[in-house]
Amino acid sequence: MESKLQFSCSICLEVFVEPVSTPCGHSFCKACLQGYWNHSKKILCPMCKKSFSKKPELCVNRVLAEIAEQFQGLSVASPGGTDATTMTGIGSSPAAVARDEDGGDFAKSGDVPCDACIGRKMKAMKSCLNCPGSFCETHLRHHKKGKTLAKHKLMDPIHHLEDKLCRKHDRLLETYCRYDQVCVCRECAELTHKSHEIVPAEREYKKKTSQLGKTRSELKHLIKERAKKLEEIKQSIKEIKSNSQREIEDSWAVYAELQRLLEQSQAQVVERITMQQRQAEEQARDLATRLEHELNVLRNRATQLDGLMHTQDKVLFLQLMPTLPSLPEPADWSSVSVNTDLHLGTIRKSVSSLIEKFHENVKHLYGKELRMLQNYSSEVFMDPATAQRNLVVSDDGRQVRYEEGRKSMSHSDSPRRFSPALFVLAREGLSSGRHYWEVEVGRKKAWTLGVARSSARRKGDIRLSPEGGFWCLWLKDGEVKALASSRIPLHLPALPHKVGIFLDHEVGQVSFYDIKAQAHLYTFLDTFDESVYPIFSPCVCQEGKNLGALVITAVKHG
Repeated sequence: MESKLQFSCSICLEVFVEPVSTPCGHSFCKACLQGYWNHSKKILCPMCKKSFSKKPELCVNRVLAEIAEQFQGLSVASPGGTDATTMTGIGSSPAAVARDEDGGDFAKSGDVPCDACIGRKMKAMKSCLNCPGSFCETHLRHHKKGKTLAKHKLMDPIHHLEDKLCRKHDRLLETYCRYDQVCVCRECAELTHKSHEIVPAEREYKKKTSQLGKTRSELKHLIKERAKKLEEIKQSIKEIKSNSQREIEDSWAVYAELQRLLEQSQAQVVERITMQQRQAEEQARDLATRLEHELNVLRNRATQLDGLMHTQDKVLFLQLMPTLPSLPEPADWSSVSVNTDLHLGTIRKSVSSLIEKFHENVKHLYGKELRMLQNYSSEVFMDPATAQRNLVVSDDGRQVRYEEGRKSMSHSDSPRRFSPALFVLAREGLSSGRHYWEVEVGRKKAWTLGVARSSARRKGDIRLSPEGGFWCLWLKDGEVKALASSRIPLHLPALPHKVGIFLDHEVGQVSFYDIKAQAHLYTFLDTFDESVYPIFSPCVCQEGKNLGALVITAVKHG
């Protein structure tokens, strides 16, 4: 009995469970001492009543705990008379022995372990809100036998009990303050959160889990969308590689063809020059042969005449004179010449032919480029609310024509409407991506097409240039011009009847094409920091000229 008192807690009078010591040197069960202090106004030692300014930090005395465990094991005998120490060895409790034999109530994954067990933890049966801690069946006996501990509030085991207790009142955090967004105990709710909206933690949990479920669904939707977009981007990367490789191969083919044409043209020039050289040399040699023959005849006659001139015998001179042959009719060589500039224009003609073939290749390339651009066709409709009062937009928004003397429409002073410039914008602005549309201009004598930024001026004098927010082509006085900082004549072989317009907002590119000729007309390169709108002007109609409408047509692919 005396030995048991050495290893017993003076509060519960049982063998120590998790023994801790106060600064004054007295030892108690950890749960007993915490329970004692929780119900005391002052922090005192239960034995000597020494007071402390604050709660001392309690650490389990491992040596004393091991000795207490051994003593406890020795005090419980087995049915056959063998003590527990013999069965289990040092450091195992009788409860652990009983359960270890059948592989029983050791704490498994998901179970709440006993806070008092040393070594392998047993499964907790109850949690004490006053201690606080969770205890197995063996370590709960103090709460059943001890008068003080019997008053503690026990409940079903709770994971991480200390995190779910109010640090100030050691009570369970059963309610939730919506104002401060924290879990509080009922005492805190009545004292410091009295004017706040307090609800049961269970109700707030259900509400938050419902909100979380909604957020989770939204998050899943976002993840699905982002994953889809990521897959699209990855597919785009593959297409970029594929298209780039195809373009590289096409470029090799084009430049190989150009090189072949150059070599062929050069060979043809060399052959032509060589043939002309051979013909000219033969002609010159024939002339030289004829001239040498005539020269020899004349020289022979001159020799005969020289001999006769030196004859002193008068009779002989007179006898020989009639025998001399008459002089041949002299040929006129004054107009005869050899043309040494045989190759005049040969290279020019060859290069001109090469340029024609080059243009054919370029036309083929532009045709291919157009077919690619047509894949970016966009639905474009004109906005009557932006049209100058003399412009009539069709009901389907596809056509615009000029009407002289048209009466003012309602809202004609709207800041969106052009005045007095004869323009109309598309309904939708283009703020990103690539877009392509086609406009039938027919045989009109004047028109303007292109894009304008959303902030471009619409009232009064308008500067039709990139500086003014316009990127356009116009037809005027029989000539198509690009309206850059200065007017740039395009010198086209024929006027276009249908114009294709391509916009790449990110690149800052606006390109124009003659659809029938499959020819590139002009490209603006700039930077777009806002939305741009397709813009149209059928221009003024005077004396029955330029009557036709501008028509946005459906893009025919291929």
